[in-house]
Order: sequence, then C-alpha cells, then structure tokens
Amino acid sequence: MNTDHIGLLRADWKTALFPPTYQLVPHIHEVYELHLAHLESRLLTEAEIIQNGAFFARVNGRPTRHLLMCTGQPLRLPDHSSCRLKAFFERNLFRTGYGTHGLFPYRGKFHPQMVKALMNIMGLKPGQTVLDPMMGSGTVCVEASLMGINSIGVDISPFCEFMARTKLTALTMDLTRVHRARENAEKVFEYFTRRIESQPVGEKRQRVPHDPIPSQNLREDKASLFNTGGDRDTLDTQNLLLLAYLDSIGYAERTRGKDPVKLFCGILDRYLFVCEKIQATLGSDCARLGKATPLTGDARALPLAESCVDGVLFSPPYSFAVDYVANDSFHLQALGVDAADLRETMVGLCGGPRLRDKYDTYRQDMRKILVECRRVLRSGGLCTIVIGTNSSQISKALHIAEEQVQGLDELIRQLGHESGLAFIQQIDRPVLGLMNTMREEHIVLLQKE
Repeated sequence: MNTDHIGLLRADWKTALFPPTYQLVPHIHEVYELHLAHLESRLLTEAEIIQNGAFFARVNGRPTRHLLMCTGQPLRLPDHSSCRLKAFFERNLFRTGYGTHGLFPYRGKFHPQMVKALMNIMGLKPGQTVLDPMMGSGTVCVEASLMGINSIGVDISPFCEFMARTKLTALTMDLTRVHRARENAEKVFEYFTRRIESQPVGEKRQRVPHDPIPSQNLREDKASLFNTGGDRDTLDTQNLLLLAYLDSIGYAERTRGKDPVKLFCGILDRYLFVCEKIQATLGSDCARLGKATPLTGDARALPLAESCVDGVLFSPPYSFAVDYVANDSFHLQALGVDAADLRETMVGLCGGPRLRDKYDTYRQDMRKILVECRRVLRSGGLCTIVIGTNSSQISKALHIAEEQVQGLDELIRQLGHESGLAFIQQIDRPVLGLMNTMREEHIVLLQKE
C-alpha cells in the first residue's frame, strides 16, 4: 500500500470523526488518541475545546489554548543531547512538552495531554475538584490547575509532595531571584552539596515540602545566593533550585563522567526557559488557575471527607514493577526522609520478603484504595485508573505462565465492582518513551453507583 493511499485513509478517518472546522494538533495517529479526541468533540462545546481541549489546534480558525501553550521550542536541551532525544521531545511537544510538566524526569510520570483529555471526558469543569490519591510527580494537579479545575494530590512519599508543590508554584512564582542565583550557579551547587552532606541520614521532619530547607540550616551566604526578600519568594526560589540540583545529581549518576556543576547550570537554564514560557502564555489567565493542594498521605486512608471530590484520576504502581524508594533514595535523603520506613508502607513494596507476599499485599492495598476512592467521590462521579501489567515479574512471583497472569486492569475492574464502582469503559493505549519496556497500558473508567 503506497503512502498516498495511507494518507487518504487517515484523512477519511479524521473527516468521519470530526467536523471540518476542527483541526487536530500534529502527530495524532494512535487509535486511543483519536478515541479521546472524538469523545472531546462530542462532549465539549466549541468554547470548552478552545479553552481546555487536549487534541485540537484550532476550532473555526480560532487557536486553542493547548496550541498556544505548546507553540515554540519545547524546552532548552543541552548541546550534547542526542538527535534521538531532540526528535523525541519535538514529536511529543503537544503530549508532554508544555507547562511545568517537564521539570524533573520522574520515572512513571503521567502523560499530561492524556490527563487533560481524561478530565474532559470525565465531565470535570473549572471550579470542580479532582483527586489524585497517588500523585507521583503531580501531573494531575498541574494539568488541573492549568484547566481551572481544583485538585487534591496525595502521595506517601514526601519527595513527591515537594516535587508537585514546586512544579505548581513555578507556574506563577517570581523568577527574579532564580536568575540571580543562576549567575552564582557554582556557589548554589556547593551550598546544596554541603547542606545535604550534613543532613543526618534518617532524620525525620513533618511537612517536609513546606520547609525543605529549614531556616536553622541556612548558611550565612544565603543572601548572596538567593538575594532574599519576602519569605515566600525565598522559599519558592530555594525549592526550584533544589529540584534542579537533585535533577542534576540524578543526571550525573545516569551519564557517568559528566560534570555535575555544568549539568546543574544546563538544567537550571532549562527550568527558567520552561517557567518563563508558560508564565508568558498564561498572562492574565493566572487568576483563573485552579487551586491545587498537594499532600503527604496514604491512599489507603485518605485525609478527606466523604463525597468531597467530583472525580478521581490516578495511576497506581504496577504491582512491584518499580522500586520508587530506591529510585528516589538520594532525593529522600536530601529532604531528611527515612527511606527504610517509607519502604515498609509504600504500596507495591510493602509485604513479606517473598514476591508472592508483596503481590498479595498489593491486591489487598488496591482494594482499600478503591474503597477510599468511592468514599470520597460524589455520587455518579467517575474514577479513572491508568494501569499496565508487569506480566513477566508477576508470573515469576506466582509461579505460573505469563499467559495465565491476570491483567492488573482486570484486577482493577474486579476490585472496583467489589467496592461499589461500576465498570463503564476501558481504553487501551501503547506506551511511548525512550526507555519503556512495557508496551501497553489500560485506561479503566469506573463510576460510583
């Protein structure tokens, strides 16, 4: 089949699915993306698509807000970046390369454009509230805020709260002091290195992200580094710089041989570029951002009242597929968090010494989480879960063939039914990325009966 024939078939699909006045953003070819875009076109008004649509560039010639947020260079990559990496970010500009989503490459990060589309098809509107009970890097909270939707994010890892809070603050914070700190980047790097090296391992603090650098630990050189003014500006500046520092340390460990200070400078330049771009795009819209509340807490016992949220959207760990504590060990130490204690309570990692024990505990934990999601969800509200199955690892844990492994999407539907959440629909999607080994995820939509 020649290229012209393929192009004609694609054109016919788009003509059949969407009105001729609806123009999709580039690189929308996956079936699940067309499915979500079609649902958006059916469920949203034209004004809503222009304001908060995920897959459209223009409606009746008018540019959408998503197009405006994504237009231009996606981010400022270092000169030594590979052509493959540059091509990946250019290709995924409308999927992930906008807002402050690109700050810090957290493993297992949600797909922002998909999150936006899911909130739209869940019927969430500006002023309503969405919950992510396992927020990770805070993608749902950031995306909801950009859409004018209020959000609550909960994660058992204090590092996740710190990361999410910093990305949210970066949408509107004053960047003047960050620029001044960039001029003294080497001293800033040395400052954080000294502070973290002097941090007693296992020292515990309450509410780490609200005060990640306690005032009693600040050195006398803080004024020259951060050019301090008001307390809020100082804390915002310190948090963004600390996140960039942790990013550079992780990058240095992965690449080996790269100068961490130079990496820090490059990453800080990228952070500034990303923040300035989204702030310029938002302009006066900053006043219409949704209110976000990131918290450290346990999804099995949410610190929320009954029937207080309009929707729930999250992606739980894929059983014991990823060791998030090991991945974040340095970052947790930097925040004074005891990683060993966290491991004993984190879903997917806690349980007995055998993998079978961990899997059984995971099933029990997911049942508790779904019961909690139903409790805090308003009647008729949707609970959307994105999950994949690590069949190879589970088959080894259970000593069964891979084809006999129950998919985690099937488990979610089963546990949802037991918890009073009715199955509505499932959408399968391929997993895109440079380093992904799992090739498919499942979007499971449940509803509180």
